Amino acid sequence: MILFVLVFISLVPNKFPFYFHEHHKVLRPNSVAELRKTIKGRELAVIVFGAKRCRHSNHLEHIVNELPQYFNKSNVVILSLDCRSENFTKYCADNNINKFPTMKMVYLGIHMKTEYRGQRKVEAIKSYIDKLVDNEIPILDDIDKLIEVRADNNHRCVIGFFSSTKNDVFQNFKKVSGIFHEQCYFYAFINDVQQLPVIAVRDSALGDEIFTGKQDINNIYQWVRDNCKPLVPEMTFDNAEEFIEQQKPLLILYRNISDMESVNQFTKVVNSEIKDLLPGSITAIHVDGSAFRNALRFANLTVEDLPLIQIDTFKTHYTFGNFTEILYSGKLRTFVKNSIESSRSGLYDDGRKSIFSRLKPSSKRYSFVEEFTKKDEL
Repeated sequence: MILFVLVFISLVPNKFPFYFHEHHKVLRPNSVAELRKTIKGRELAVIVFGAKRCRHSNHLEHIVNELPQYFNKSNVVILSLDCRSENFTKYCADNNINKFPTMKMVYLGIHMKTEYRGQRKVEAIKSYIDKLVDNEIPILDDIDKLIEVRADNNHRCVIGFFSSTKNDVFQNFKKVSGIFHEQCYFYAFINDVQQLPVIAVRDSALGDEIFTGKQDINNIYQWVRDNCKPLVPEMTFDNAEEFIEQQKPLLILYRNISDMESVNQFTKVVNSEIKDLLPGSITAIHVDGSAFRNALRFANLTVEDLPLIQIDTFKTHYTFGNFTEILYSGKLRTFVKNSIESSRSGLYDDGRKSIFSRLKPSSKRYSFVEEFTKKDEL
């Protein structure tokens, strides 16, 4: 009987992928060279940067170990690295890993700058991976749908115009959309016109940008990377950690949920007056004031005062005057520079203690590299 079962399994190995296929387990390379060899040629590599002595890493390890069974294709590989191992210390530092665990993706050989910050559950991580690998672009097959998308002022859109979905440029566009699916809305308009393909980014505040470079995947990727992310993105509680972790002063527009006109006005002024300060010195964002009403209350303000602008330096925050005053040339730039200087010098004047510093990555979710460094020195 046992012999029969073994023979049966050997004849139908695809029915038992988790146990009998080498690529259906989490891989733990012993060197950077081995890591790069494993990644090469894969559509997606999921890298978990952790540390053996980190309890959060150990918790995630148990979850990640369940993932490979869901991916029958050898083009998806999941790897786990110990950043405290001397074999990977430099590699982790080069990838700006400052907390454990950190999960990053290498998609089509491209290291994605954003990291996975979602729920640490098998289904949530699997869903994120599925969107990258099996991403589908909404097809706009008539002019009315195209007009509807272009009329939407709430989202930044990347629209590709193609003669066919079998076009090589369309396939490159589709792959790149997987990398930036969290930052932009992607659409494809199919029309049998000789001048196609054309790729454009539509921004309700700053107008359209047309891609004019060589239409291979690397050039499309670089152009979308530079143009996809809004100059003034929206911060929510779901993505706040990403902005806070940079520890750059936040220039914040609080607006009512349906008020995109103030976002457009704010974006235009940011573009004309302080674009040179982005992203090196400050981060400009907009938020739904009703969602962040506690932050407003902390400054003795309410949603009745919207739209309004504040700058938060993570030491203190300052409130700009009447919103319409951003239209006065140079006023927003002066406010930004004076606020940052006051915070640095300790002369807070009318500033109040920062509240956004509370939204930084939590020790309840991560262990930090600096903590391990201190322990090693003791």
